[in-house]
Amino acid sequence: MNKPISPSLRTLGAAIRRHREAAGMTQDYLAGLVNYSNGWLSNLETGQLCPQKQAVIELEKVLGLPEKVLLDIFDLIRYEEPHPVISFDRYIDAESRAAVIRQYHALVVPGLLQTPDYARALIAAGRPSARPETVESLLAARLERQEILARDDPPTLWLVIDETALLRPIGGPEIHRAQLDVLVEAAQRPGITVQVIPLATGAHAGLTSAFTILSFADEPDIAYTEDHQRGHFQERPEQVHGWFAVYQALHLVTETAAASLELIKRTRERL
Repeated sequence: MNKPISPSLRTLGAAIRRHREAAGMTQDYLAGLVNYSNGWLSNLETGQLCPQKQAVIELEKVLGLPEKVLLDIFDLIRYEEPHPVISFDRYIDAESRAAVIRQYHALVVPGLLQTPDYARALIAAGRPSARPETVESLLAARLERQEILARDDPPTLWLVIDETALLRPIGGPEIHRAQLDVLVEAAQRPGITVQVIPLATGAHAGLTSAFTILSFADEPDIAYTEDHQRGHFQERPEQVHGWFAVYQALHLVTETAAASLELIKRTRERL
């Protein structure tokens, strides 16, 4: 069995291709500059080959890039077994390239649909010792992620949330109401589906972990989970299949999209 392409190798290859094209270079030309074959560079750009560190340094030089633009990505590769620990920047890059984003959250509204005030309250609560400027910096990064939904070719977004997320008054009543208003509006947009697991369901497959499955136009699917301190990509086929199985199990206990929208509206009206 072939070893699956690692997320960081995929990210490194995509970065090299992007910078090569920005410089107006063909694969043949760039490969010649670093004394490698066109096949080597093609495999590198598609994430199927792990280069030597010196080759990455040479690529930075001939592409005219600042030092460590590519090396910082390369250095992540050694941490990717068995459950690669990643910086959140790597997740943001993958999320921005995804064609379909499937997410499940039990406790809060997912970040892609959070209002600024709701997100700020969550960030501050999760980092009680953070300075205000740190909170604002993290908030800006979260809001920037939401820009993918305003693109001409936005990803398809499938969200499953527990009713608990609708009921928790993050930030207080006013912020809570505003967040539900945004969720109602988003649930009616083309390309966004929001489904709710009602409290009456009781035990279900998603009580222990939030997760995301990213699907791409020309790359294998990957799953992403995170804990309080770090995030993890899970890319092996059996891992991704396992998370798809959980996602499908959750769909068996959700309300339909139409019924979920009415549930969100009723929750908002009671506030």
